[in-house]
Amino acid sequence: MLFFVTGTALAQQKDIQNLIVAVVEKAVPPDFSYFHLVDSNFILRYATHLFDKQVFKTFLTENPDFDPEEFADANTRKINWSCYEIPKARVNPYAKIPHYESQFSVVTLLSSDTPDSVLEAKRRNNKSAGVFLKKQEHWTDDQKKEAIQKEQERYANSLKPEDKKYFEISTPIFSQNRYYAIIEVRNAVRGWCQVYKKVEGKWVYQITLWRWVA
Repeated sequence: MLFFVTGTALAQQKDIQNLIVAVVEKAVPPDFSYFHLVDSNFILRYATHLFDKQVFKTFLTENPDFDPEEFADANTRKINWSCYEIPKARVNPYAKIPHYESQFSVVTLLSSDTPDSVLEAKRRNNKSAGVFLKKQEHWTDDQKKEAIQKEQERYANSLKPEDKKYFEISTPIFSQNRYYAIIEVRNAVRGWCQVYKKVEGKWVYQITLWRWVA
């Protein structure tokens, strides 16, 4: 009995591993040499009313064994992605993930007599969507706005594309026969929820249930 339970657990873990690889291949730009992934994921709160049977009529016709009701009461738990082998992923806790992409950009104006070494250290250690620059006493409002804009552009251009984004992936919800999975991906200021299907042993993207933008 212990062997059967262990074997089942390993098979389920491998199933999740293969699914996540498929999700990452679709979500992460192919030219990224790496990407940031939040380790402890979130629980997807799926609600059946979000599945519009009219909108996804063709999908339901082609997949009559797909039952949206199966996913509503699924019992899921958080997963640490650091336990999985995910190609190109730099997995870290949320607090250690760079948050360069955000709805807001914080501007910190330092006094004009701030040493350059202090300014550069603050810029070097910055892990969020914000900039630092020294304020000049003679600046007019227009000059200050122009200086801030130039520093924001300089800062954005100094970042690698891989560091401008970070990803969060939910715990997948599987159908009872484990041929279908619903999973949500978040990318700092946007997200999407998708359905995957196991086709000849491989997870294949099917439809996007919804998208959101913060």
